[in-house]
Amino acid sequence: MSGLGEHSLTTLELALEWQSPQARHQERYLARRVNLWRDVFPPGFKEALLGKAVGDTVEKTYQPGEAIPDHDPKLIHRVPRSRFQRRTVGGRVIEPARGRFYPRGILGDMLGVYPQDSRPGRIIELDASNMVVDLNHPLAGFPLTLRATILDLADKATETGGRLTCWLEEIADSGPGMQRRHGRPTSFDLQNGLRRLDETEDTLFYAAPRIIGHVDAQAGAFLEQTYADSLSSLPSGAKVLDLMSSVLSHIPEHLDLHVTGLGLNLEEMEANPRLADRVVHDLNAAPKLPFPDKSFDAVTCSLSIEYLTSPQAVIAECARVLRPGGMLLVGISSRWFPTKAVRMWMDLHEFERIGLVLEYFQTLPALTDLRTVSIRNWWRPEDDPHIDQTLTSDPVCVVMGTVQD
Repeated sequence: MSGLGEHSLTTLELALEWQSPQARHQERYLARRVNLWRDVFPPGFKEALLGKAVGDTVEKTYQPGEAIPDHDPKLIHRVPRSRFQRRTVGGRVIEPARGRFYPRGILGDMLGVYPQDSRPGRIIELDASNMVVDLNHPLAGFPLTLRATILDLADKATETGGRLTCWLEEIADSGPGMQRRHGRPTSFDLQNGLRRLDETEDTLFYAAPRIIGHVDAQAGAFLEQTYADSLSSLPSGAKVLDLMSSVLSHIPEHLDLHVTGLGLNLEEMEANPRLADRVVHDLNAAPKLPFPDKSFDAVTCSLSIEYLTSPQAVIAECARVLRPGGMLLVGISSRWFPTKAVRMWMDLHEFERIGLVLEYFQTLPALTDLRTVSIRNWWRPEDDPHIDQTLTSDPVCVVMGTVQD
């Protein structure tokens, strides 16, 4: 084919970029079976794609209101707190909290809202009697940059009907924007929410080694790629701490780095060839890291932060052991041990979890240049043992920050 046309089917890697007052954000999303004849894009984007070939990239920036409805004060409502429809999920009663998102249907009786409405609404103010609810899109009011890279291209068979997809809605209506604060820090339940179903000593739970990965191979590759984008700037021989380490560090093999693993199971860490040093240490029993100040050029924590019962103390320790200019990278996904994850983690939308980690980072003024990356909707590898349950790869998100010089 000479280029993308009205009668083409294509696969696009979409990247939506935006900036909140707290951080820079990138949301990557695989758009499958894109049909230019039928599907919907923001103004001018389809026209920019026409004629492009595999490997080409198209990018457009949209001001507030051009691609997503602009912020509308009429979508902010004051309603009695008593109208919040408390529900029990997994034995936990869902309570209202300032700054949190909830399905609109449980936020009360408002014009245009019905009980089954699952679109997000945010409680932006809350007192003993009332709550102020914002029903605007989480990205309303922000400039957005949308980029598409063409991954493949084919002629489609003649067709007269079928699915119509609005691709900006696909990428933007499923969580992006929910990781930002609304002014003040979000009221995450850091007192009760850090309890777990299983409060026995973690050394007992992790005594038996688990020689397995905790996300599928595609998700693991994306986590490694995201780490590489930051760690590749480190000098040869730079020291990296792999926090809550296990069989896989997701730290790129091609980088010349001295990696120290800190985890709970020595056998798991011994099976990890990326580690040069191994330290057994229980962070929930003793959040203080057994290293001097300014010992490392980077700290990574992969797929484990949901198990920390004193996460702010551990993040503060990460900042302490990082040299000026050092980086902290926390990778998260959608799979964990449910009895050992803190209760609050399971109550949150996946993008609110990114916001929770950002809140941990923002308690430390030393951590600057905050960034987040989310990667979703890729194909799960065909040989993955969970392919029968879902064809979609595990989502991956990384929260990053840099210690001030």
